[in-house]
Amino acid sequence: MSSPFPGRNTLATLCLGSACRQGPAAIPSTMVRNMDDFDFCLPSHAQGMLEGLQQLRANPKLADVTLVAGGREFPCHRGIVALCSHYFHAMFSGNFAESIAARVELKEVDPGMLEMLLDFAYTGKVTINQGNVEGLMRTSSQLHFPTIQKVCSRYLRQQMDATNCLGICEFGESHGCPEVSSKAWSFLQENFEAVSWQEEFLQLSKERLAIYLSNDQLQVQEEQSLAEAVLRWVRHDPGPRAQFLPELLELAHLVSLPDQYLQNLLATEPLVRDSDASKALVTRSRAMVGTPSPKSHPLSHGGGSAWSLMVLPRPLCQGQSDAGAQKNPPTPPQKLEEVLVVVGGRMLEESEDEDGGLEMPATPRNFAFYNPKSRRWMALPDFPDYNKWGFSLVALNNNVYVTGGSRGSQNDTWSTTQAWCFCPRDGAWKPIASMLKARTNHTSAVLNGEIYVIGGTMVDAVEVERYDPYNKSWCAISPALKYVSNFAATSCLGKLYLVGSCAVKYNALTLQCYNPVQDLWGVITSPFIPKYLSAPRCATLHGLIYLIGDNTKKVHVYNPEANIWQKVQLLHTLHENGGMVPLGDQLFVTGGHWKGMDGDYRVEMEVYDCAKDLWTREGSLPCLWLFHSSSSIFMDTSKWTEAFQGDHGW
Repeated sequence: MSSPFPGRNTLATLCLGSACRQGPAAIPSTMVRNMDDFDFCLPSHAQGMLEGLQQLRANPKLADVTLVAGGREFPCHRGIVALCSHYFHAMFSGNFAESIAARVELKEVDPGMLEMLLDFAYTGKVTINQGNVEGLMRTSSQLHFPTIQKVCSRYLRQQMDATNCLGICEFGESHGCPEVSSKAWSFLQENFEAVSWQEEFLQLSKERLAIYLSNDQLQVQEEQSLAEAVLRWVRHDPGPRAQFLPELLELAHLVSLPDQYLQNLLATEPLVRDSDASKALVTRSRAMVGTPSPKSHPLSHGGGSAWSLMVLPRPLCQGQSDAGAQKNPPTPPQKLEEVLVVVGGRMLEESEDEDGGLEMPATPRNFAFYNPKSRRWMALPDFPDYNKWGFSLVALNNNVYVTGGSRGSQNDTWSTTQAWCFCPRDGAWKPIASMLKARTNHTSAVLNGEIYVIGGTMVDAVEVERYDPYNKSWCAISPALKYVSNFAATSCLGKLYLVGSCAVKYNALTLQCYNPVQDLWGVITSPFIPKYLSAPRCATLHGLIYLIGDNTKKVHVYNPEANIWQKVQLLHTLHENGGMVPLGDQLFVTGGHWKGMDGDYRVEMEVYDCAKDLWTREGSLPCLWLFHSSSSIFMDTSKWTEAFQGDHGW
């Protein structure tokens, strides 16, 4: 075949011609001593190919398509971008003009974000920050880069706080990220009062505010918080907003507020006095409530308890008369109250039978809640796995989760991967996805809408995994840097804190901190950290971490921002194998101790008032549990009326 260029050989012709003239060289049979196959794999090949392809993008002759966005051109390879994007896969593999076009123009696509997505396709790396997360999420949604969508979604969930949760909620809804909007809704439910003081709240549209106020799971510490939030929103721009006051106040459950508060609205609030409809609404609400004293009002605030509302009164329809409203008054809302929930494990009454096993009580009850206002223990549906020890309990999205544990009997001594969830609305326990590792004597904490379980495995490392309630799945994360076997954990200010030591007596405690955005652990050196605590327990309240142990009445508190430890008032007694839980503005500590020479065993509770630096005895737990775990949730207390067996009547 003649060359297309007379008098000139092509590179391929020269190479092939040289090889043909030399001919094949025979390999002497004596050189092949082993007839087995030799499998070769270059570990760096995949990474090297990606890096090489990234370099080839700079040469348009070696790229097979050029993407154009905002006037900028991006040479690339169809196959590479199609592997990372469902959008481009459909475009280049389908029967479209773009599938063979040398240039493809992308309209309404941010060129800066497109450049980052293409770089990710070739390198597998991307840097997400507050300045680009919304743009990346928007563009990755447009072009269907699922990995980037998932990573941006997680970043937004990790960055959520009272100042931005409303914006993140709307952003997630508008870009088809239900896991983001769901997390934002949960955050709003648990932090409505803090959110209502932020600029985002004041900038809400009337329609959006009505949607939020209609949420039947808003948890507030003060009854009037919803009404006060409405008034702040109207005051921010009274001209156009005053007309919406009656409708929004209807959603603030005025019928449940103390009469004195309603009187003050009529007497001192200009927005109410200037609106006939608002005055009529408040007057009608007062007539429904009557005029009880604050002490006798069923929703009066006290004892550090918080409350919320479940059943919403129906707003007045447009044009409905006051008379009609009086004929069909709205149903008074039921209340949610914040309570202490406890799952009990092994009990003192258990005894060994002839086979060396454990004899269970005839009617074992192991799940109860304590109402600080009535000071009574009420029964809840039993946790299905009786007689356990070493399990851990947390509350997330107002559900109760129990993970791991062991029976510790002759027939069942192994840790378990089991995990359970109790939903107060359903009133039933349900198994959820099993953990990746079996765990006993581990700890768990909630951070950014996810459950973290820490330690308790059979290896000399603090293994950690995380549960996503939206995806209903567990995933392993980085283990803690330093091994501890005697530890506790809590979340505070967007990070996870692990404090503990090895089981050797008097081994100094170590404080470690986990950053969920970076998936990195760090060891914190802080002054005055306690030297040693047996079976430590910790809890977070008002941005401070409180720490106690089984072997001492001392209470330590850590300030993460100042990085310093201090001591507060001593406990009245020891509390072993129990819990420490924030509830309202107080801390509840539970646990058992042996009292007196006769070996009398008590399981008691104390409450800490942070403002007064004062511990108060709150009574006993309803059973002599040798092991239990606890947390706090909001419940409709009127639904559960059975006193827990063995109730002390506190």
